[in-house]
Amino acid sequence: MISGNRPGRRLPRRLIAAGLAVMLSAGAVPARAAEPWGLEDLFARFAAIGSSNARFVEMREVSLLNAPMESSGTLTYRRPDFLEKRTLQPQSESLRLEGDRLTLTQADGASRTLSVSSMPEIQTYVESIRATLRGDVPAIMRFYEVALDGTVQEWRMQLTPRAAEARATVQRIVIAGREATIRRIEILHADGDRSIMTIQPDPA
Repeated sequence: MISGNRPGRRLPRRLIAAGLAVMLSAGAVPARAAEPWGLEDLFARFAAIGSSNARFVEMREVSLLNAPMESSGTLTYRRPDFLEKRTLQPQSESLRLEGDRLTLTQADGASRTLSVSSMPEIQTYVESIRATLRGDVPAIMRFYEVALDGTVQEWRMQLTPRAAEARATVQRIVIAGREATIRRIEILHADGDRSIMTIQPDPA
């Protein structure tokens, strides 16, 4: 994501932004006439996506800095459990999630790999992402309080973590889009920092 996060908070924030962004940047599924609209319908649309690629621009507002930080790059998703966020500007780095492995590779080529299941706070985010990709509404409701409004053509979903450990990092996540395509993700951190990501699906 963006370099310069405070020590001890780097991986959770990267995973939240990366995982949600890739999960929700899937290509659009054509709308069907006169069908019901709700959380189940939205999740079914995401579950119908086998793979997707997108571009992102992210702005981070950090209380210790006088100006927002900007980064940009690409997002990749492949069923059933591959997610990657590759930052190209201001410097190259990547965050890859595959199965239980979370790998962060920095600009100098140094990398480290962690087990997601060994970190309950991060596992909460990962399992919620996978539940969404499976179209599993009961599972997502176990991890988050979900509020969805709007229509299939213009919707807004707010996620509030249920677990105290997750709320210690993130206060809420607000996602806006149309059909199974996300256009904007806003994350408000518990310490007041905020990130806003705009996403453009890759036509290729």
